[in-house]
Order: sequence, then C-alpha cells, then structure tokens
Amino acid sequence: MSENTERTYAFQLRIDAAVPGATGEVSIHPEFGDFAFDPDTTNNTAALAVN
Repeated sequence: MSENTERTYAFQLRIDAAVPGATGEVSIHPEFGDFAFDPDTTNNTAALAVN
C-alpha cells in the first residue's frame, strides 16, 4: 500500500458547547491490534477545527 493512499472513514462528532478558539485532534486506530501495513504510527493524527 502506498504512503500516499487516501482512505475515507466515517465518524461522529458531538459538540456540547461553543468555545471560541477551541481545537482538537482526530486519531485513527484499528479496533484491535495495530495497522500491520503502517510501520510509522506517529503520523496517524490530524488537527481538527470546527468553525
């Protein structure tokens, strides 16, 4: 699998309160174990901003 492969994953986001300037992150992990094809798990997280 190429390092430039793109995948789409569905997820739900719940916002309980509006907080100006708030940030967060999303991280991908399999339900069990590790991604056998991904030796570098340090890049499995991305910034998330909701405006």
